[in-house]
Parts: sequence; structure tokens; C-alpha cells
Amino acid sequence: MAYWHYACNADHLMAEIFNSMRKELNEKSILVVDDDERMLRALDKVLTGEGATVMCSSWAGSAIGVVAEKKIEVDLVIIDLCMPFISGLTTVHALHNYCPRLPIIVLTAYGSPTVKAECLREGAAAFLEKPLDSSVLIDAIAGVLAPKEDGTNKSGRMAKEAGEDEGR
Repeated sequence: MAYWHYACNADHLMAEIFNSMRKELNEKSILVVDDDERMLRALDKVLTGEGATVMCSSWAGSAIGVVAEKKIEVDLVIIDLCMPFISGLTTVHALHNYCPRLPIIVLTAYGSPTVKAECLREGAAAFLEKPLDSSVLIDAIAGVLAPKEDGTNKSGRMAKEAGEDEGR
């Protein structure tokens, strides 16, 4: 019986070690904006599975409100480019008016080099095309949030303070 107990504890310990190693987004707060409820659920599942705290919104206006009011710390925004009423590109511009160095990843099923260049010019940290492989998304997030040699991430924010703004 002692062997069984040891084996179960060893399996549990190995699972804990594996889970802590693969949770690349631990303690990161990610705001996901997409008008497709299925995509929101899928992104929420993937990002939560990687350890992130995920807030989902199907309307860009509410995302702008979350960032503008600064009631919730946001480390990263992931937004669909084609949204009703307020486009993803307009939202990127608006979000950067409130928080200039907030990293934003733009997703789209309708990409082109011109659209990508425009999004990056507006301040998007990354541009990804749907359909999206979860490993590509996680790699892009890691690249955007990873600290550079000067201590900032790809968007220019201090990597250790990615959820904070100068005025907070």
C-alpha cells in the first residue's frame, strides 16, 4: 500500500511540475475582444489553460472603457480586426490614446501586407491571421511580453511593470 501512495504522490508531483512549467502566462491579465463568441471561448480556454487571467468582450467599446477607466490592470489586449461599429484598428488607436505602451495583438481572417503594415503603424505589437494555431498565439504573446535588453517589452513598456502606467 505504501508503494501505491508513493506512486500517486510522484505522479501528482510530476503533474504539478509540468503544469508550472507550461503555464507561460501565469499572472498575466489579457483582455480579448472579438465579436465571434466561439472565438472568444476558444481564446479564453487556451489562455486560461496557460495560466492567464482572461477578460472577454464582444464589443470594442467596452474594451476601450476597461482601459480608459483603469479599474482593471491589463497586461495585453488581443483584438479582432473586423468588428461591428468600432473596427479593431480604430480600437487600437483609441487604446493607445489612453495607454500608449499597452501591447496589442491584432487578429484577422482578412489579412494582407497593407493591412498588417497599417496595424503595426497604429501601434499593434503583433499581427496574426486566422485560423490560428494556439502555439503560434502563445509564441506571439511571449514575444510581445518578453523583456528586451533595456528592460522593456516589444511595445516599450517596462516588462516587469507591463500592467502599470506612468500615472498609476
